[in-house]
Amino acid sequence: MGQMHFDVPDAANEFFESTRWEDAYLCGIEGVPWQSRNSYSNGRFTLTRGVDTSAKLFLTCPIPSIGYRQLSTCSLRCLDSSHRLFVELARGSCYRVRVQADVWQRGGLVLSDRFDDFLTRGTKRFLDAAQCAPDDPSCVDAALEAIEALEQASNELGDLFSTQSVAYRRSRETRLSTMLAVGVLPPLPATEVTADMQSGRASNSIDEQATITRAFNAAAVRISWGEIETDSGRPNYEPADEALTACAQMGLRVIGGPVIDYRKGLLPDWLTLLEDDFDKLMSTMTSFVEKTVMQFRGRVNLWNAASGLNVAGPLGFDDEQVMRFSIGILQTIRRCDPNTPVLMSLDQPCGEYLARDEQGISPLHFADALLRSGLGLAGIGLNFRFGFDDGDTHPRSAVEFGQMLDRWGTLNAPLMVQLSVAGAPGKDAAARLPIQTRPLSPEINGEPDSWAKAQFEFVQPLIETLLSKQIVHAVVWDGWSDQHPHMTPHAGLIDAKGRPRPMLAYLTKIREEMLI
Repeated sequence: MGQMHFDVPDAANEFFESTRWEDAYLCGIEGVPWQSRNSYSNGRFTLTRGVDTSAKLFLTCPIPSIGYRQLSTCSLRCLDSSHRLFVELARGSCYRVRVQADVWQRGGLVLSDRFDDFLTRGTKRFLDAAQCAPDDPSCVDAALEAIEALEQASNELGDLFSTQSVAYRRSRETRLSTMLAVGVLPPLPATEVTADMQSGRASNSIDEQATITRAFNAAAVRISWGEIETDSGRPNYEPADEALTACAQMGLRVIGGPVIDYRKGLLPDWLTLLEDDFDKLMSTMTSFVEKTVMQFRGRVNLWNAASGLNVAGPLGFDDEQVMRFSIGILQTIRRCDPNTPVLMSLDQPCGEYLARDEQGISPLHFADALLRSGLGLAGIGLNFRFGFDDGDTHPRSAVEFGQMLDRWGTLNAPLMVQLSVAGAPGKDAAARLPIQTRPLSPEINGEPDSWAKAQFEFVQPLIETLLSKQIVHAVVWDGWSDQHPHMTPHAGLIDAKGRPRPMLAYLTKIREEMLI
């Protein structure tokens, strides 16, 4: 049993309470979270786990002028005494941004005076904090100021990298071949938007399908067991068929699936009758996948075979059953449609779920095992959800987001990245997933416009980072309109009142200026 302790001075109690310390976790050199138990009492934050090796702490904190962001320390030893929490977080921020800037600069990145100013100021304040006595009240102030300046430096570094990398890519290919897809539940919408997509002011209504083709060159059409076969043995393919027909008419490439979505509430309800008979469940699944692929073969450009099997799901599979189930899906699709590429999607690709649940498989290890299976897997899908209280990926800077993509790139498989980002507060009656949203910044108020603005400001650097990575072949925005039935609460480009959010104009600009 190993414990890692961190001191939280009285002067920082209020700030610490505003962090998401219950969701903090420890990682080793592989970046896989250990399951831990977190506690906070009398100014001491403690994480308890089953091993006592050195580790990095990952903690999501509210950063002024930035919003919530996951910070991390450098690698720390387990000690009987406590580490100084905010000094160690500042040290981690200083290390990450300085090392990454040096690596990229050696590779040809041109840095800016603005970056240098943030880096110099942040480094100075970190050194001030590190040299303070542990009980010096100015230590916390210096550490927090260092973190803010260094994270602003990270933002600037991410902007510089994505801008220069995209410019380099476009010098070699004027239009990028990246698929930019919108995720939709069948059938595709045929109603109209009630406000001008650029300004948000009332104007003539806009045909939604025409607006989709301006913003996207592909569609991720949900062809999934939970929607198609609500009654055992009686699949209804008509909505999906209508959606694929509409996509063909609009000239959109189609990503079909996930054929199996393993998240709670997204499998057919009647499967609970089979959960104690794995072989029967496998046979039933194989029969559905076979009929579905045969139904739509030739009309789908890329099959998304399954989603979320790396996370503990409603059927309680163990690791061996998960692998058998995954391989069964892949084998069936490849047998029925040998010419169309197939990928497998993973939830929470950073593995946050492993810190709270002993079930579930490390996402990187799971993907590696599938790619080595010899079944012709064409790529890996990574599903990121930001701003939700369940299945959430902790918010990261664009630099760390890019580093994580590079880690996935070591598998040498194309990536499809799906983004779901909360754009409004409260319940969403039209969403299939009954999860709550939570703000991306403590400065967000209850107004929908504030949430929509935060959604755009958070996602824009991530989109630009994705476009800078040649390993990323497809980017999927999960949700077209909150007016229509959809999967994830408040994640659409159009809100429940028919008003476009800022992301729509931005993605339209990207599509028109950069993509094929």
